[in-house]
Amino acid sequence: MRQQTAHSIAILFTAIAAVLSATGATAEQSFGSQDLLNSCWTSEQLKGNARDKTVYLRNVPAYTPPAGTLPLRSAEPLAPNLRNSIRHVKPFHGQKVVALTFDLCERARETTGYDAELVNCLREHKVKATFFAGGKWMRSHPEKTMQLMADPLFEIGNHAWTHGNLRVLKGDGMLRQILWTQRQYEILRDELVRKPCAQKIAVRELDKIPKSMRLFRFPYGACSPESLQALASLGLAAIQWDIVTGDPSLNQTAEGIYQYVMSTIKPGSIIVGHANGRGHGTARAVAMIIQELHRKGYAFVTVSELLGLGDAVATQECYENKPGDNAFYDTTVGAGTN
Repeated sequence: MRQQTAHSIAILFTAIAAVLSATGATAEQSFGSQDLLNSCWTSEQLKGNARDKTVYLRNVPAYTPPAGTLPLRSAEPLAPNLRNSIRHVKPFHGQKVVALTFDLCERARETTGYDAELVNCLREHKVKATFFAGGKWMRSHPEKTMQLMADPLFEIGNHAWTHGNLRVLKGDGMLRQILWTQRQYEILRDELVRKPCAQKIAVRELDKIPKSMRLFRFPYGACSPESLQALASLGLAAIQWDIVTGDPSLNQTAEGIYQYVMSTIKPGSIIVGHANGRGHGTARAVAMIIQELHRKGYAFVTVSELLGLGDAVATQECYENKPGDNAFYDTTVGAGTN
């Protein structure tokens, strides 16, 4: 049975590669270099430790922008089919593909963590995932960011500078959350390729590290027509989800996450969890989910790969599970950056 399942997954990955090649997307789907990863960090350094997950609170908020503030690189505006808030994807041929996504949030009055156990699980099982990182989180965790950036299993997307509520923030305040984060990614990407360890690597391998992020996730799952339009003009696809693990809840468990995901999963699903020390039971749940979905013939892809494999299902509203269910954030957290 295991041999049959492994064979089915191998066939599925071959089909995925063929679709990406046919759409001209192959060059765009490179997310890292194993040569670079191995050259710059030992397996022990990549493994991390339990202390990485610690969250620290600050008395004074930190609003310092990144150097330069504005990104140096820009992208073409989004195609019409990728505008609005993308909830999931309908695979063209019904392929059993799903995207695991994890948020790396950090507000102004905190320094959040890094779930090494979760990342180790993904690497152990060679499972692809997409991490949505806040700009301030990337600045607080430069080495971890560069490790994720260099790993060919992982894709990094923009999760705003200090987890701002882009349904409340308007104008320059809204744009700073997006653009400062784009710039911070560029700074760390440039630092990565200038490392002495990177100088041993072929240029073609370094070029596999994306020069800028192409995806965005709204903090609190909250958007506005203005913020959706801004993302579309900047070439950033707004990626939400159709399966919420609920892992920030103190009452959530690995078994609870596993049962919910398995009861709601479908081809093209986008699953959201947390990798910033705020996920409860996430790593153990993901290990169980990987095993069971592999058994069922599913393959894990990055969000960008998923978008190349089907039609994006998008809405003009942003929410957690149904329209209006996150409106309370506008009054409870306001702009949301503190």
